[in-house]
Amino acid sequence: MKSSIRLVRGCPCLKVFGDETLCVNNDEVLEVNVIEIDPSIFSFHTDKESIEKERAEEDNVCYAAIYINYPDNRVYCISQGWVLRIHGRDVPATDLEDALQFLSTKDLSASAEVCSECLYKFLLTLADTFADTMTKQEKTAEVKKYVDKFSLMIAVKHSQVDNLMKPIGTEDDIEEGVNHFALIREYLVQLLEQQQYWMDLEQELNKEGAEPWLIKLVQNREMLARFEFQFYSQTLQLREIDDFNLMIKMLSFILRTADQILRVNQEIHDEIRSERFAEVAKRDPRLETLAAYATKSRIVEHNFGNILQILTKI
Repeated sequence: MKSSIRLVRGCPCLKVFGDETLCVNNDEVLEVNVIEIDPSIFSFHTDKESIEKERAEEDNVCYAAIYINYPDNRVYCISQGWVLRIHGRDVPATDLEDALQFLSTKDLSASAEVCSECLYKFLLTLADTFADTMTKQEKTAEVKKYVDKFSLMIAVKHSQVDNLMKPIGTEDDIEEGVNHFALIREYLVQLLEQQQYWMDLEQELNKEGAEPWLIKLVQNREMLARFEFQFYSQTLQLREIDDFNLMIKMLSFILRTADQILRVNQEIHDEIRSERFAEVAKRDPRLETLAAYATKSRIVEHNFGNILQILTKI
């Protein structure tokens, strides 16, 4: 049976102030006793009626876990059964799902306190429901922070799955405060090297009289590296912008580049999965790198698809 709920670690209404742990759901302040529970232990529940059996007997117990209920597009507290409300408004399930897409696996596996703060900041910064709760200056700062971190996460992941690259780092490096610019710079250097690699191969294929579709494929790989370079250059420029309207303008350029990356990536993926490419690749070892791109292409599609979906909401 397909589940109509989604379990989530952390809660945007959970706040920690020194030694006090508070629930601020519905703009009320309640001191709670947190029993941090991994929500996966409730995974056998498949609907709201079923998971409501897990409510705590005491009214001050918090599991630091919530669930999305798809049928009514609401988010609920597992331990108390309350609908989540921030600044007098229900938290839409769709907004919370967007927040979860934006968070890294590192964020989602962190303590419930850390995860809760991430969810809260995302909802107030990027969700339409709470668009008027922050000043433009506050929103600019938070959006820049999200884009900076998310773009770095993508670069790290892509460097790990590209056989023409050396990994630039890990998610742990990001969380431990390693110089973001240094990591991105290393990735940019490798993207430039990739562009040259594919340009050289294109020249070789042209001299050999290769078929036009194969030359086009190699050109697309060079173009993809160029668009990625452009994307990360734009995210670095975003760091220097403090004006909200200028930030929105720069984001429009970033989104346009992300869209171009998705388009070219799909063309590459379709071609390297074709029978004609498989036949040529058997005879030409230079194309092994292209054949190996199939794995990365799906990751590129997922990551840049998320960027488009999330940042278009700003």
